[in-house]
This record gives sequence, C-alpha cells and structure tokens, in this order.
Amino acid sequence: MNQANLLPPLREELSLFPGASAADGSPTWVIHDLASNRFFTIGWFEFQVLSHWHRGSAEAITTHLAANTTLMITVEDVEQVGKFLSAHNLIQLTGQRGTEHLLQQHQARQVGKFKWLLKNYLFVRVPLIHPDYFLDATLAYVRWLWSPIALILICMCAVSGLILLQSQWETFLTSFPYMFTLQGMLIVGISLAGVKVLHEFGHAYALKNFGCRVPSMGVAFLVMWPVLFTDASDSWRLVSRRQRLLIGAAGIFVELSLAAIATVVWSFLADGPIRSAVFLIASTTWIATLLINLNPFMRFDGYYLMSDWLEIPNLQNRAFALARWRLREWLFGFNDEAPEYFPKLRSQGLIFYAYATWVYRFFLFLGIALLVYFLFFKALGIFLMLVELTWFIVMPIFNEVKQWWVRRNEMQINKQVRRTLLLVLFLLMGLFYPWDSLVSLPSIWRAEQQVQVYSLQAGQITHVYSKQGDVIEADQLLLEQRSPDLEYAIIQGQHRIDDINHQIALRGISPEMQKRAPILWHELEAERAAQRARLQQQQELMIRSSISGTLVELMQPLEIDEWLPAGTYLATIIAPDSGLLEAYVFEQDLLEIAVGATGWFYPNDSLLTPIKVSVVAIDSASTRNLVDPYLASTQGGEIATRQSQDGSLSPDTPIYRVLARPIEDLDAPAQVMLGNIRLEGESRSIFERLLLKVLPVFIYESSL
Repeated sequence: MNQANLLPPLREELSLFPGASAADGSPTWVIHDLASNRFFTIGWFEFQVLSHWHRGSAEAITTHLAANTTLMITVEDVEQVGKFLSAHNLIQLTGQRGTEHLLQQHQARQVGKFKWLLKNYLFVRVPLIHPDYFLDATLAYVRWLWSPIALILICMCAVSGLILLQSQWETFLTSFPYMFTLQGMLIVGISLAGVKVLHEFGHAYALKNFGCRVPSMGVAFLVMWPVLFTDASDSWRLVSRRQRLLIGAAGIFVELSLAAIATVVWSFLADGPIRSAVFLIASTTWIATLLINLNPFMRFDGYYLMSDWLEIPNLQNRAFALARWRLREWLFGFNDEAPEYFPKLRSQGLIFYAYATWVYRFFLFLGIALLVYFLFFKALGIFLMLVELTWFIVMPIFNEVKQWWVRRNEMQINKQVRRTLLLVLFLLMGLFYPWDSLVSLPSIWRAEQQVQVYSLQAGQITHVYSKQGDVIEADQLLLEQRSPDLEYAIIQGQHRIDDINHQIALRGISPEMQKRAPILWHELEAERAAQRARLQQQQELMIRSSISGTLVELMQPLEIDEWLPAGTYLATIIAPDSGLLEAYVFEQDLLEIAVGATGWFYPNDSLLTPIKVSVVAIDSASTRNLVDPYLASTQGGEIATRQSQDGSLSPDTPIYRVLARPIEDLDAPAQVMLGNIRLEGESRSIFERLLLKVLPVFIYESSL
C-alpha cells in the first residue's frame, strides 16, 4: 500500500461516547479531547468512518462500508473527515510532515501585538480556581437542594414574601433611592458579587450532581466588564436533555431562590446595611436574572438553555450559517444547498433568530461603544469607540461582502440580482441624493411689545379706570390704590421734618442747640430721604401702563376697597400690531435653516389656521436660560430643561433662539400662543447631514 495514502492514527487519549439524539432523531456521538478539554459532536456517518479508521486507508474504509452498510461514500468523504480531525489536532502527527503541520498551525495563530491587545481588550478569560476536588468534598452537603422538599420551601418563601411585601409596599419603594448613595453603591457591589458567585456555584454543583467535571471557574472581561464563568463543557457527556437543561438553569434557580428568601427576611429586619443588602437581592436580582441571564442573544444561560431545549448544539453558528445562506440566495440566487437540513418551520425560526441576534448585537455594541467613549478621556474614548464599531459591526459586514465579491463570477443576471441592484440603487439614492428637509421648531407667537402689570405696593383699591379690551395710552392710569399705613407714615415723617427744622431754627438761642446742629442736619437729610421714598411708594400705588396698546387681560374681579398684596398680577397690555414668533432650534438642525427661510406656524390648537412666517434673526450663541417658561419641559413644553435653585430654566441640550414674523399683516394674539414652526431646510443628502453632525464632534473632542 502506498504510504502516502495511509491514514494517520488517532490520538490515544481521545474518548468516544454516545451523545444526545440530533434534531431529526438520528444518533450522535461525542469525541472528548482530554488534553484541551474540548468536545466534538459527530453523526452516524462520521462514527462509522472512525469505527473503521484502523483499516489504514480511505479506500479500505469505503470498500468495507459499501459492503456492510447502506452508506454510499467516496474516498473524498473519508478525506473530509480526515481534514476535520487534522484541523482540530485529533490525530497523531509524527515525522517531518507532522512537525511542519504543527508549525503552520502555530504561525496561523500568531497575531501582531496590536491585534493581540485589541482582542484581549475586547474579551479575555481568566481561570481563577480549579474547584473539582472542593465540589466533590462538599456535594453531599448541598445535594438536598435538588430535592422536592427544597423546591416546595422555595415556593412557600416566594408566596410568603409577596404577601408580606404588600403590607410594606411603600417602604419597599422608598428604599430604592438609598441605592444611589455612596454607601448604597458599595452595598450594591458587594451584594451583586456575592449573588453572582453563588450563581456560578449553582452551575458547578449541578454539574457534579450529574457526574461531570468542573475543570475551572473564573472571571471573563467583556470590554473590561467582569463576568463570572464556570467551565461547563463536561456537560456534553450527558445524553439526557433534561439534565443539561437543569445545569443551565441552576444559576438562575439559585438567584430566584435567593430573591424569594430575601423578600421574606427583608420584612423582619431592622433598618441598616444588612437590610439594604437583602433589599437589593429581593428587588433587583430576579429582574437582572430575567433580563440578562435568560437573554438568548448573548452566550449566557438563556442561550445554552435554548440550545439544549431545541437540541441544536452550537446554535448561533449554525443559525448564522443558515441565515447567511438564505440572505445570499435572496440577494443573488446562487442556488447553493442549505448548510444543513432542518424542517421548514424550524429552519424559518433559526433564520429569524439569527437576524434578531444581529439586530440586537448591533444596538448592544453601539451602546457599548458609546459607553467606552464616555468612560475615557476623549481622544482614547474615540479610538476605543471606533475599535468597538469596527470589530463588532463593520468587520462582520465587511467579511460577508468580501464573500460576495469572491463569488462575483458565479453571479448571473436573474430576478434576485436585478432586485438586489434595484435595492442598492434606491439605498444609494436615499443616502446621497440631496433631499429637502423639514425642520420643526417649538415656538410661541406673542406680541413683541407686551407688558404684564403687577401691584408694586400692598394697598386698597380706590378706583379702577379701565376694563378688558380698552385701548390704553402710554402712562395712562389703570388703577388707584391707597395705603392707610403709608399715609400715616408720610404724615409722621412730615411732622419729624418740621420738628427738626424747628430745632435747627433755635440753634442761635441756645449753646446746647448750637452743638447739636450738625447732628440735626444729618437727621434732617436722612428723614427727607425716607420721606421721598415714602412718597415714591405712594406714587407706585397709582398703576399706569408703560406702553400704548390694548388691555387684553384684567384680573377679575377687582372690587373697590379690595386689598391687594404687593406683587399681585393685575393685567396684560399688548401692542397688537407688533406680532413676533420666538422659536428654538436644536443644535443638530442649526445648519439646516437660515435668515429669510419661510415656513408655517402651526398652533397647538388644531382649530386655528396655520400662519406663513419668515425667519428674521437667528442667535449666534446658544441660549443659556429660557426667559419664557412656556416651552420648557417642566411646564409641559417640548424643550428638555432642568430648574436650578434660583428658579432659572436651563436647556439640557444646546438650543438657539430664532425670531420670525408673519408674512401677512396680522395682529398679535391676545395671549401667548404655543405651536411649532416648520421650515424648509437646505437640500442635503442624508450622508452629508450625518457627516456635518458627526465630524465636528470628533474634531472637537479629539482636540481636547
């Protein structure tokens, strides 16, 4: 026999044992590589080939299987199995060829220092302990947790906790703000760390309970965020799907059990750090478990539970391969065979799962990129954000497009290709065609000259000279008040002035009065100043208009002899021929508008007619404080604002004031009218708009 055709022997430390049935019901087997602790699932065909591997050549194996089984295989099929074994180092490599093969594998795994740093920055796994001996020694003490009695007790705790919680629900809710204090955040960190450690030991003890090894436990860093892990690869030994599901669910069961017990304990504890820690376990543990651990789109417990439930090992890679095949067929119609066969309903479900995972990961990694950007100083933050976007989003898309390019010679003009070209054309048009934009600005329409009249001094109404709707002249008297206390103070002040003047007149008669003359002059000046202030206050009791216009609003009722405190709102006067629209544009839309742009003002009241307007001015600096509160979010408006201690309203994002006027000659509204101005912006493509918004941010932040 030709030595070149001989099959290399399998490694002696490999073990082969039956696996779980495949999705189609066919038997499977599992190869365990003890040296690397890796498991490989094979089907009946591969099992038959390996069972006769000792025959030494592909020809001998095919001849024997053709004579004794229903398999119709070729030498190429056996060689494919050999390539799989060689790629995963499951065969013995000896001699020069074996050495060369190992060197090639080693060189292929070598990466540059920069790429190594990026890869380990994104994800690194650090085993901390090898707990197998400890788990064997302590398993007997925790095995009772898998008993029906333990499950009944946990359920009883959950029900009791919910009943007790109802009676202290308000106290429970008011405990949340404490978690955001320094001490609360420390308790959060310690409590979550403890819960996650118990979570991982739940997986570990479940593995030991079913006879599996736990080679390591440790921490993995996903973009520098620590995530505990337990090496559960030995569960591939288990044929029972139920056992694998229990192992996958053990950590979640531990967390939910802790939450149930903590809810009961919290109801009886006194206030303090211990109760706060128990509160955290009772309130947030089960939420985090359901939202994170049961998430099937990332490789957490939920993913492995879904994989075992569907009985599809390596679920994501197989679903991704199926989705890529479907995408290529839809776009180009290659007429390739599916990567593997699944029933129609299951195949559609896997494709949907793959697409959903891609969408979820897109937004997840985009969020991680933004988080990384804000965690570091700006230049490094931008670099790391670009790394995140490139590695997780751009590279997978690039690799798929690269495969399309490699297979460009296989593309034919068919309905799929024509549809794809049409779709690309529409996408490019949508991205680069300069579309007209419509910019919406929250705005108010009011009189440019508008005065709100208030009572400046406390006083009693003696006369009301005007009524709502009257045409008012500048400095016209609107209302008259009197203040008996002020009148009495004026009379007393005049008496004191007269008395001091009398004493000054007698200074030449008495030496003592002569000595007191400087003091008397000082007292006289002080009293005259105080008297002038009183007389000014008395004048302020005469309420006058500072502008000419129409009295559009008057506080009702205003009765004679009614007492008005200082600062009481009385009336609003506007000049109706001076209407002005005041609007605010957000910074990202600032480049879309210019002075002279026209648009329409749409009042919030849909029964009112829109008004055509023209922009007359745009502020060059952003607005620090909103003078008129009508548009503030604190008053129900559209501009997100926060109120400072002095009562001023500050926008959360940069905004710029825009002034506009009606094109037609219209009177100003009697009251402030809220609405939106919609302006035609400059024609720009979506790509240009995005570039104009993103590029300045990168340039500005990188220069800091």
